[in-house]
Amino acid sequence: MAATTRDALREALAEVAFPASKNDLVDAAIRKGDPTAVQALRDIAPTQYADLDEVFRVVTLGDGGV
Repeated sequence: MAATTRDALREALAEVAFPASKNDLVDAAIRKGDPTAVQALRDIAPTQYADLDEVFRVVTLGDGGV
């Protein structure tokens, strides 16, 4: 499983309108050009995410949750 950081996710997903699907999240990270966030988001379940906090709970974080 790929890991990313909360800061990287915040930046990669800054323009996402929640609720958002997994595909919406991956597409946003691709547009931001963050391959680590893209890979980490590809590993999550294909469902709707209500907000960024929900994404933080399911993504593998490599920064100790910071």
